[in-house]
Amino acid sequence: MKNVLTGHVKQAVVWLKHQPVMLRLRQRYPELSQFVVNRFNTKVFVGLPLTLVLLAFGVNMVLLSHLTESVLEMDWIVTVDREFTFLLYNARTDALSIVFYTFTQLGEREAVFLVGGVVSAVFLYRRNYVALLAFWLTLAGVGLSTRYGKTLISRERPADVAYYVVEHFSFPSGHATTAIALYGILAYFLYRHYHTHAQRQLLLWLAAILILLVGFSRIYLGVHYLSDVLAGFLLGALWLLVGISLVEVMLYRKKRHTMRNSL
Repeated sequence: MKNVLTGHVKQAVVWLKHQPVMLRLRQRYPELSQFVVNRFNTKVFVGLPLTLVLLAFGVNMVLLSHLTESVLEMDWIVTVDREFTFLLYNARTDALSIVFYTFTQLGEREAVFLVGGVVSAVFLYRRNYVALLAFWLTLAGVGLSTRYGKTLISRERPADVAYYVVEHFSFPSGHATTAIALYGILAYFLYRHYHTHAQRQLLLWLAAILILLVGFSRIYLGVHYLSDVLAGFLLGALWLLVGISLVEVMLYRKKRHTMRNSL
């Protein structure tokens, strides 16, 4: 699939470069034209991959903004939130509550520092300072954005259905934000480490399932609404894209620097 997509992109770029309008633009603005063409380069991250990341970032921002506005101004999403919360509350069992309470602990601050400590030790041992910086920058962004987001929106948590008492405001879900950023960037680093298709597919599936379970646990336990979790996933994905992009760009620059010095 990747090779097919790459082939189509290359053909489209070649076709575009030979169009009369593009030929005139290349003659008149050679540097700008080359810059645009480089944005579709499939061989390096700063080409097409970074273009797609920026596009995904923009779409994510629009979705998050629209969801936030809907929570504040539209009654239908509030109704859906409440109905879904009470649906899960009425179906709640003691056994499943314990299971999901266990999963929800994976998004707690203690889990973040425990996992972060292990990851930091590995990166320091391998002297991978770029990965270490990207990892903690991602998590710091998650912590600050959720903290101020909750304060700004000031949405109260679901009433009378919480499995346990939780302080602070509800929107967005800090656990959902943390889950997709923390376990997403861990999956990214492990994805780079493993090379077989089966290992990578298993890794991505495990990460996706874990993230969804953490997010769903917040609704099942009655401490967040559905829209809180969706907003958390969107916000966490933004910081995940930032972390991945930072690593890839720094590795690209390091590789170019090494190649220049070897000439």
